[in-house]
Amino acid sequence: MSVPRSALLPAALSFFLVTLNASMTTTALPSIGRDLPGGGLPWVLTGYSLVFAICLLPAGAWADRVGATRAFVVGVGVFAVTSVVCAVAGSLDVLLVARALQGAAAAVVLPAGLSMVNSAVPDPAARARAVGRWAAAGAVALVVGSPLGGAITSGLGWRATFWLNVPVGLLVLAIGHRVSSTPAPTSLSGVAALVRSAPVVVSSVTGFALNFASYGAIFVVTLLLQQELGRSAWETGLVFVPMTLLIIPANLLAGRLGIVAALRLGQALMAVGLLGLCFSGTAIWQLTGWLLPIGAGAGLVAPSATTLMLNGVPPERGGLGSGLLNAARQLGSGAAPAIFGALLGGAHFITGYRISVLIALAVIAVPLAARPRALVA
Repeated sequence: MSVPRSALLPAALSFFLVTLNASMTTTALPSIGRDLPGGGLPWVLTGYSLVFAICLLPAGAWADRVGATRAFVVGVGVFAVTSVVCAVAGSLDVLLVARALQGAAAAVVLPAGLSMVNSAVPDPAARARAVGRWAAAGAVALVVGSPLGGAITSGLGWRATFWLNVPVGLLVLAIGHRVSSTPAPTSLSGVAALVRSAPVVVSSVTGFALNFASYGAIFVVTLLLQQELGRSAWETGLVFVPMTLLIIPANLLAGRLGIVAALRLGQALMAVGLLGLCFSGTAIWQLTGWLLPIGAGAGLVAPSATTLMLNGVPPERGGLGSGLLNAARQLGSGAAPAIFGALLGGAHFITGYRISVLIALAVIAVPLAARPRALVA
């Protein structure tokens, strides 16, 4: 069964847009600080991420209630408008408020877009391929975001990175408003039963473990390279490029392997990479090499966990399921640096580094205990 492009294209483009915006803003942050001085500069990133994480679950439930397409259009529209406000902001306070609203809009766009795909692709095999392509769009944005943001900021200024969101957002609106979706009735008992179902539980735990392990690995390797080995930020960034590039083909392959095979293989690859990081040396080529299976594994696990969640919820609950999974992933992304930062802050950095990597290994191994029946039920 072929994948309907009418729903997949706007969902994939919106995921590309949201991911690209986050990457480019990170690159542009020093330039923003020079033009808009103030003590809250880190909140340009933190405020966006925090609001995004908090709003994911209620935004997904709201998308189900009003209809995925209607929520999607509202979310993309607000994202585009707040991008204009960010681009013309004359003070850091205005930029911070606009970025917080942008995070809330992104929290609507992500689950609503996935819910549109879920409703449009009832066949499980075709849905798995569609989710793989959707995930690959975000991976492409992750790869090109930093260099593109750097080029735009250097050539046109940091405001241009926000202006770029506007035409892309308008394009997404032009093709996304035509996707049909049906609002779902609100039922607290139905939601409670949904949250307790085996596929939903397994996908949520897997999503948390995925981001905890992958973001945790990136965090500890970054500190190892810069604080212990004295490498520059540029050299550190290059170490992660091969890992990131592998995510794209892995995303596309996941839909063809099947949920169980992709999850098992992906988690095993991540475990191998983390084990290598723990016991190998600290040469650049060694760190780069052991990050490769982590990137490939994450590329297999991410779309497979998403497909598992979508398969485990009724089509009219796709927004809630997507919001729940992505909230679990955001929780994992925040938990790893908080825990590992404390371990790395002691006198024995290498010991803390190895303990952190072993914790990441243990966490990614937890979903492997799930029975195959629970993965496909």
